[in-house]
Amino acid sequence: MNQLRSIVVAVDFSLCSLKALAHAVRIARWNEARLHAVHVIDALVVSDLAEAFGIPRGEVSAQATHSAADELSRQVLEAGGEATISIAIGSPIDEILRAVRDVSADLLLVGATGSSATHPGAGTLAIQCVRKAPTKVLLIGYEAGPSFRTIVTGVDFSLTSLRAVDQARRVAAHEGTEIHCLHVYDPPWNRLNHPVPAAASQPDFHRQYLAALQRRLEKFVDLQPATQVRCALFPHPRSGVGMAEYARHVGADLIVLGARGRTNLHWVRAGTTAERLLREFACSVLVVRALDPAAALPTPMSSQPLS
Repeated sequence: MNQLRSIVVAVDFSLCSLKALAHAVRIARWNEARLHAVHVIDALVVSDLAEAFGIPRGEVSAQATHSAADELSRQVLEAGGEATISIAIGSPIDEILRAVRDVSADLLLVGATGSSATHPGAGTLAIQCVRKAPTKVLLIGYEAGPSFRTIVTGVDFSLTSLRAVDQARRVAAHEGTEIHCLHVYDPPWNRLNHPVPAAASQPDFHRQYLAALQRRLEKFVDLQPATQVRCALFPHPRSGVGMAEYARHVGADLIVLGARGRTNLHWVRAGTTAERLLREFACSVLVVRALDPAAALPTPMSSQPLS
């Protein structure tokens, strides 16, 4: 993570969110950043409790806020950090986004699954944070360990994916771990709706194509012999599925994605198929925003829709 000054972590006291808190403490320490821990009490829960017990809503709100603040302070101390504690009553996504805006957060950490999750992948709130938060978002997976030992970052040759590589390197610099810079490609001869040209059907052509793609990938990520960076090519007609398969194969602890790019990794923002893919990830996922929505799009060697 680079130049982080303000970090927000959303905590609902689920296992994933407490893991997110532990990682937030570590990352804040790396960057000497201010940490803001936020817990949101759903307004509907307060209303239901007030009605069920015949207690004024304001009294229920005050008791719930005080109790949650005490518990969150205790969890921050247990994680070995310091944080500004904030308890809000309202819509979880609205209040989390408000906290991000209020402190101009450079990073938002959220547990991939919350206390009401019924599956191991990213839940609805986590996906909403990825879609809507105006900053980098780190989803901490339900299988997340105390550190990121293996990192996979998606490369589609856009400027945004270059930012993702940079973020992965910065995390690895603190963790001393290996990065897999992954380009998922769909061979162009597989995307023709007619017989391929004779040259493209030759084994030598295939080898030359992959060798050129590998060189381009290594040049793009500025591969240095002394660094723990591996450039990997993985064939798959759908980039998101290919990345998920590769990450599972190498046992990735963290996947780093650019939110906008060529292929263009916008699947983390919208689309039912995209959301199903995000829900498949058991590891943690860091989503890096584009500096410019129209980030430069270099001439592609390979191109495929990401669905």
